[in-house]
Amino acid sequence: MPPTSNNPTDWGAAEIARRIARGEVSSAQVVEAHIARIEAVDGRLNAVVVRRFDEARAEAAAADAGQAGGEALGPLHGVPITVKECFQVAGTPATIGLPSRQGELASEDGLPVRRLRAAGAILLGKTNLPQLMVWHECDNPVYGRTNNPWNLTRTPGGSTGGEAAIVAARGSPLGIGNDLGGSIRVPAHFCGIHGLKPTSLRLPRAGAVSTLRGFEAIVTQPGPMARHVEDLWLALRILADPSDGYLAGDVVPGSLPDPATVDLSKLRIGVLTHDGVFPASTGARRAVREAASALGGLGAELVELNDSRAAHPLTSGEFFDIYVGLVGADGGADGPRLSAGNRLDWRVRRLMAIAALRPLARKSLASGLRIAGQAWMTRLVATARPLSADAYRQLAHRKHQFVRAAIDRLQRDRIDAILAPPHALPAPQHGKGIDLIAAASYSMLFNLLGFPAGVVSTTRVRPGEDQGRPPARDQVLRQAAAVDRGSVGLPLGVQVAALPWREEKVLAVMKSLESHFASLPDYPGWTPGLLTDLPESVSGR
Repeated sequence: MPPTSNNPTDWGAAEIARRIARGEVSSAQVVEAHIARIEAVDGRLNAVVVRRFDEARAEAAAADAGQAGGEALGPLHGVPITVKECFQVAGTPATIGLPSRQGELASEDGLPVRRLRAAGAILLGKTNLPQLMVWHECDNPVYGRTNNPWNLTRTPGGSTGGEAAIVAARGSPLGIGNDLGGSIRVPAHFCGIHGLKPTSLRLPRAGAVSTLRGFEAIVTQPGPMARHVEDLWLALRILADPSDGYLAGDVVPGSLPDPATVDLSKLRIGVLTHDGVFPASTGARRAVREAASALGGLGAELVELNDSRAAHPLTSGEFFDIYVGLVGADGGADGPRLSAGNRLDWRVRRLMAIAALRPLARKSLASGLRIAGQAWMTRLVATARPLSADAYRQLAHRKHQFVRAAIDRLQRDRIDAILAPPHALPAPQHGKGIDLIAAASYSMLFNLLGFPAGVVSTTRVRPGEDQGRPPARDQVLRQAAAVDRGSVGLPLGVQVAALPWREEKVLAVMKSLESHFASLPDYPGWTPGLLTDLPESVSGR
C-alpha cells in the first residue's frame, strides 16, 4: 500500500478507525468507498454473496451522527467489515451452500458478529464458502464459484475463500472466518493476506452454523483475516472480550499479552520446511527460509526442525493419519443428515461416498488404487473410514499422546515459535483442490495440536519456482506439479505457530515479518492485473 494513499480502501481497519476518530473522514465515506470497490470487482470475484449495502449506509450515517453528538467511540467505530457466510447475521441466511437453507433467516446476530458490531463495526455483507465447508475450494450450488483476485482461473481456497478474496481485493479491510483444517490460513496464503487461528478454545464457537456436528476431538476456532497484522490483534481482542457476559463451557479464559511486549531477539524459532507428509513447492520453502533469515537478523535463534540427526514429532508425518482418521471416524454419516433433500456439489458427493464405503468395498478400492500406483488416494481411502467407539477412543488417545510428545519436545528445546509453509502449494486451479487434501497437512498439524497459528503474506512465486517436481505416476503428485506450473506471480505466505495461549508471540513474529517483506519488490501488497486497472473509490476528505 502506498503510505500516502488517500483512498479508504487502501487502509486497514485500525487505520480507518483512527482516521474516523480524528475526524479526517466519515464512516459514511469509508463505507461508500468499500461498497463501490465491491461493486467494481465482485462481478469477477463473486466473493460477497449476501449484501447489506443499504443497511450499512444507514448504520454508517448513524455512527457519524453519534460521533457528532459526542458519543463514546468503540475500537472499530464506523469501520466496514465482512464475515463468512456461516456466521449468523440477523435477517440473513447461513446456508453453508445448501439450497434448502436459503429461506432460513437468522433472528439475531451470532456472538462474534455481536461483539464486532458492539465495537462499532459496520457489516457490509457475508462471503462465499464451499458447500458444507469441507474442502479448500470455494464453490456451492447456492452462490456459485469464487475466483482468486490474483488469477481468476485459480481458487481463493476454502473454506473461508470468499472472505480472503474480498479482503485481498480491498473490498473489505477486515473479516472473520473459522478454521478446522486450515480454513482461515490456507485462503490467506492463496490470496496474499494475513489470517489468525487462535488457540483451541480461546474463542467461543457459538454464532455460526456447524458441520461435523458433535465432533470434539479437534476444535474449530473463529478468527480474523486482514491485510495488516495490527488488525488481527485488534479483532482478536474484541472477539475474546467477555465483558458482554457470555459464558460458555467450551471457552478457557486467558489473558492476551500485547505482542509489542515480545522481544524478538530473545526468541528461539523452529524452522520447518517439510512436515513429513507432503513436499512443499520451491517457493513455499524459500519463503520460510527468508522469513527465518529476517528473524535471525534481529537476533532470534533459529533451530532446524528438519535436522535428520534429531527426529522430531512435527516432522514425523504421524499427525496426518490421526487427523484424517478422527475427521472420518463417523463414515461421513452426519453429512447426509445435514444435507438431506439438497443438490450436492460433486466433490461433496465424492467425499461422502469415500467416507461411507463398507469395509469390503474400501479394501477392494484401496487395493486397486495401490496397484495403480496411487499411493496418496490409497492412504486417504484406508485412513478416513468408519470406526467403532472403541477404535475412535483409541485414536483420540493416540492424538493426545502425539500432542503431549510435541509440546514436551518444544518445551525441552525452548522453542518459542515455529515457521512453516501454510500449504504445500500456491493457489491451485479451480477443481484441483479436491485431490490435494494432503497438501494442506501443514495447516492441519496445528489444528490437531490446538496451537495458535497465523499466516503472514510474504512474497510471490518467482520464475523457475513453478518447475522442479519429479515426474510421478501418482495422480495427486501430478496434480501438485500442474498447480506449480504457471504459478509465477502468485502470493506465498508463511505460517507462524506457538505453544497454546501464546498468541502474542505469533502476532509479534508476524508483525516483524510483515515489516520486513513489505519493503521488498515481490511483496503481495497490491494485487496486479484484475484490480490495479480499476478507478479509485471515494477518497477521504
